[in-house]
Amino acid sequence: MLIVHVRGPDGRISQAPEPRAALANGGFIWVDFIAPTDAALACEEERLVEQALQIDAPTPQERAAFEDSARFYEEDGALFLTPTLMGQRTEGAFVSDTVAFILVRGVLVTVRTIAPRAFSIGKSRASARIESAGDGAGVLLALLEGVVERIADILQETSRNANAVSARIFSPKGPVGGDVLREIGTMGTLVSLSHASLSSLQRLATYSQTVCTRHGLPPDRLLALERDVQELERSAEALQGHLSFLLEAALGLVGAAQSNAIKALSLATIAFVPPTLVASFFGMNFAALAWIDEPWGPWLGLALMLIAPAALFVIAKRRNWF
Repeated sequence: MLIVHVRGPDGRISQAPEPRAALANGGFIWVDFIAPTDAALACEEERLVEQALQIDAPTPQERAAFEDSARFYEEDGALFLTPTLMGQRTEGAFVSDTVAFILVRGVLVTVRTIAPRAFSIGKSRASARIESAGDGAGVLLALLEGVVERIADILQETSRNANAVSARIFSPKGPVGGDVLREIGTMGTLVSLSHASLSSLQRLATYSQTVCTRHGLPPDRLLALERDVQELERSAEALQGHLSFLLEAALGLVGAAQSNAIKALSLATIAFVPPTLVASFFGMNFAALAWIDEPWGPWLGLALMLIAPAALFVIAKRRNWF
């Protein structure tokens, strides 16, 4: 899907109703290319963008490269920045994928397959900054700042949820179950995705400061962005440690509960072993056991069956086996 943003009569940036016509007419500020599942349509729309701006957009393989030199570079006067960000492909769980930012002659081009909330004009706090941006460089910084704000919100919400789960884990009333483990796993995934995005944004901010003067990027805003990212990275690392502690504590309590259950079952099993032995002994019917035919014989056997497990119970209690 191709979304073209132009400056309206009121001077604010808004979405053009006819993206292809806006590309042909020029005067656009931000071209947002969301790679569709239809490969033929993707190639056609990408070709239109490349022809309009005379650029070579990075392929999915190039966007997925690990080395920074393949993600952050300049080419033919254009600035290419490809961080890893978290977003959603559909309504549901968060995913992580690369997003390419191409800044060329005051115009911003974004190539993505996910939907970070910061990219939605009118639906995020970064919306006002995007609408009032002067050029593509302003839109780029507004998007990056919006992404960082969104990650900060996710970390803050996850921290609150982690504290609530901590209270449930260490509560003397509520036992730890599989739902708690699933919650911790979900939070751990969110924090891990956030940390990966922050690490990528940290490298982006460091590189951008070396080339900011050539592309109209304010160095003070880049420096502030870098400081925010560093602080959030420390928060994410601390939250990861907290979640690891909660996971270990939850698994320890689950293991202790299972151990107590197995101990109780083992004790119950052992309690029935002596009566079984006594019953087997009396069931042999040897002629040498003359007293087995006495009237008090069955009562003696019953008494032995009761005394044996009671003696085991007393011994186990004194040795703190349960």
